[in-house]
Amino acid sequence: MRDSLTIRRPEFMVAAFPIVMIPTLLMAADFGAVVSWRFVGAFVLAYLLFQFGDIINCLADRDLDAKYKVRLSGAVHRLGVANVRWQMRLTWLAAVVLGTLLAVWTRHWDLIPLVVLELLWAAQYSVRPLHLKARGLWQVLTLCVIIFTLPMLIVTRVYAAAPPWELLTLIAGYSVLQEGVILVNTAEDIPEDAEAGLRTSALTLGLANAVAVGAAMVTVGGVACTLSLLALGDPSWGLLGLGVAAGWVLWELAAIWIAVRGKPLEAAVALLRPPARRMPAWLTAIAWGVLSSAALVLSHR
Repeated sequence: MRDSLTIRRPEFMVAAFPIVMIPTLLMAADFGAVVSWRFVGAFVLAYLLFQFGDIINCLADRDLDAKYKVRLSGAVHRLGVANVRWQMRLTWLAAVVLGTLLAVWTRHWDLIPLVVLELLWAAQYSVRPLHLKARGLWQVLTLCVIIFTLPMLIVTRVYAAAPPWELLTLIAGYSVLQEGVILVNTAEDIPEDAEAGLRTSALTLGLANAVAVGAAMVTVGGVACTLSLLALGDPSWGLLGLGVAAGWVLWELAAIWIAVRGKPLEAAVALLRPPARRMPAWLTAIAWGVLSSAALVLSHR
């Protein structure tokens, strides 16, 4: 049970919860609408989609992770490859069945292709023939889509037939904002990825450039989220939390960039890894900053 939980990456669920809650709050008419079968269905579906992506990634990277992510690799090997594959297939099936049920109940039939697209795209991030993790900057687009954009679109479709453009802009901005943080985290794996022949986005950009691009994405995404929230309603002091979170992340990224610029790769990676351990905290702070703003938008309707 412990190993089965490990390959589902529970440490990221705190940051994943707002991915469901943000569009839910912004699509709901009032707080009473949040506590409903729609929310339960959307949350469980999103949770299954995230689980599928994490399981197949742990399975595909079980040998690559043996050096620096021993916990993940060990969990796969203790469970056995066949066991993990069955868990992956059952998770995929459960997501498709639930997505189909939600499509029937809501009459929003595009939920079915959206769920299938999410599952296929998530799979192709980790495995061949596309293996988008090793396709340079395609990795950035893929992570934006499979972690943030598609799950948030799926949640909006559970609630409404036509989400407003302001919400679509918020989803795009939120995706860019959070992927900027993830890009920096990807940079710490450059030596192992290069050794394994994986041309990741960070390897394509170079470590210092990856940090700079990540900071630019945080800035652009943060501005887009702020403007979208203001267009959707009154986020009030919630924007302060978002501003503090984004400011903290940008401060950290600026310090990392100054430290690694011009350094040999081995030295730069050694400088990057300690602050990169705070990546889950950065993602969570930003997520809850946007979530608190969305809650205030709903409360002021």
